[in-house]
Amino acid sequence: MIPELAKLLEKSIQQSLEDRVAVSFSGGVDSSLVAHVAGKICDVELFSCGTANSEDILYAEQVARLLNLKLYKLIFEEQEILDIYNKCYNTVPNDLLKVELLVPVYKAAEEARKRDHRVLLFGSASEELFVGYERYYTYASEGKDLDGILREEFSTLRSREISWVKKICYKLGVEARFPFYNQELANFVFDVPLELRMEDHELKKGILREAAKMLGLTDLAVKRKKRAMQYGSGVHKILLKHADELNKVDTTPPWQKS
Repeated sequence: MIPELAKLLEKSIQQSLEDRVAVSFSGGVDSSLVAHVAGKICDVELFSCGTANSEDILYAEQVARLLNLKLYKLIFEEQEILDIYNKCYNTVPNDLLKVELLVPVYKAAEEARKRDHRVLLFGSASEELFVGYERYYTYASEGKDLDGILREEFSTLRSREISWVKKICYKLGVEARFPFYNQELANFVFDVPLELRMEDHELKKGILREAAKMLGLTDLAVKRKKRAMQYGSGVHKILLKHADELNKVDTTPPWQKS
């Protein structure tokens, strides 16, 4: 099963490539696998966003060096995070916890475009395919239909996170692509028994990590524990300090205002 999964992952990443691409890069297994496969075929540059000494920046530096790929470290100052948050909110009005994940997206897309990139790759959809969130384990323990939830959340990504990321990138002149959001890959993964997809509760996404290792990805990335982009980058911590101020933003749709 793992060899077949590895081939499908490699194929779905290859289908997302051009002669030259940028990767939104954290040093975790998702973005590192994308970068690793892409780096064998085309010109790849990596863009990692975070506050100084944030976990994503530290891992990105080490993994990029092992992959022998060019890394642009994009270090956030506090005010810049707030400014970009407001820009993201104006493009995709939503609650703070949803908008905050777009802050690193905005910065990576902005910098990629400055360096003449037209395509920026993301690791979105990996969590839904490979049971990457802790809440999924909670659902299972509560007796919920986790497989049904995962299939539903994967299918609706196009109207949620993927839609939001695409809007931000489009505004900045970059096309967002999502190698894990691939129907052939999804059909295969969802046929894998749920208990196998859930085997590695501590690190999560166990079968993805096994396939990534088979494809030659460095152990540093394979074994890095899951951290959502807004947490690993340090963005959440900064925005949490200003949550009261940010939550005062008027979320009333324009057509409902008097």
